[in-house]
Amino acid sequence: MSRESHLLPLLLTLLLILIFTCQSVAALKIYRSRQEFISMLGQTEGRLYLGNCEQSTRRFTCIYAIDESYSQEPTQCAVTEQQHKPWWMGILETPAYISKITVLNIDQTYRSYPDALRGITIMAGDDICFRFESDESFIKRSFPCDVIADQITIQSNRDNAVLTLCDIEVFGAPVKFPAILKDPYALLVHSCQQSSVGGNGYCQNAFDGNAQGDHNANPCAMTSDEFTPWLEAKLWTPSLVTEVRVYNRLDCCKDSLTNITVTLNNRVCSSYDGEPEDAMSFDCKFFGDRVRIKSKKNQAISICELQIIGYPMEFPNVEKFKALGCYKDNPKNRDLTQLVSSIIMSQEKCHKMCKRLGLKYFGVQNGMHCWCGSTYGKHGKADEKMCSMPCEDNEKQRCGGSIYNSIFEIL
Repeated sequence: MSRESHLLPLLLTLLLILIFTCQSVAALKIYRSRQEFISMLGQTEGRLYLGNCEQSTRRFTCIYAIDESYSQEPTQCAVTEQQHKPWWMGILETPAYISKITVLNIDQTYRSYPDALRGITIMAGDDICFRFESDESFIKRSFPCDVIADQITIQSNRDNAVLTLCDIEVFGAPVKFPAILKDPYALLVHSCQQSSVGGNGYCQNAFDGNAQGDHNANPCAMTSDEFTPWLEAKLWTPSLVTEVRVYNRLDCCKDSLTNITVTLNNRVCSSYDGEPEDAMSFDCKFFGDRVRIKSKKNQAISICELQIIGYPMEFPNVEKFKALGCYKDNPKNRDLTQLVSSIIMSQEKCHKMCKRLGLKYFGVQNGMHCWCGSTYGKHGKADEKMCSMPCEDNEKQRCGGSIYNSIFEIL
């Protein structure tokens, strides 16, 4: 094997570590068995390492939770002050599928204050891995997770308590970014949403490949006048996002984008306060799958095209579907012909059932119903806000409305 072949994996690892020493928040909940998903990644389950950390108070001690000393003496542990709901946060060296998190507490001999670990929520990115509640604390305990993320948080729900963490071990498998050594490119958008819709300004208009800026000739995405309006795009897969490009409306209203914030999974990439521009580019060196443009003003925003540039993570063998929008239904003449389930629904669950039936489209309705069909749209399209009901099995997803379907095409 050549010297260059030996160096390539090392260079890739170093590049990922450099990117992820910055703080970022992203997560993807996995609805597959642990063995199945790790096998899909082409990896084996192993130890993951945290490269940076923060905590609510006494921040200089947070590093003791990841120094691998395993000492349970107070001077060798991360310890907060006695406070309201203390927390600790650590960032992985590289994004990964997190299978479990093991927490080592301080030795009981040294506990002379309320222990915050008697009630905690463990999160990976912005997804909850586990909630623990007990009248008694623990010395060492492992918690399941099954989330793709680059950050973990241990948040106590106790008042007037001290959070003590002597060691935190994270297990799982790193995810891959095959194109990381090439130039970044435009990432595929799975779906979008917005705070409101002004005129025909549906959020899908910002992803039609047309950035000419004339709303009358080719509609842009547009909100109504309201308090801090926003538009959000969800990527097909979590990605290393390097740049966000925003194309303004040119026929009027250019000042709607003069005071905006660009976020990726609730982390601020960039903030702009300046003169109106035809097009703007924002750096965003984070890992995530939800890009949001939010105004700081109380007026409508117009975005004629939104491009998200970066590197998608490798997500092999995952079945895909494309969001087509919100559509009206009629109980007397159903838009999609076959009801297959009304129990604990998510978009992925409905997709699998309709795909097994060999049908081209599926729709989720009222948070829990799954409909399948070969055609759709006989009653017309509806405003996206009519399909804002959370899915029963995944509250972060939207599963239609009372008589409205969120329609998807099976790819």
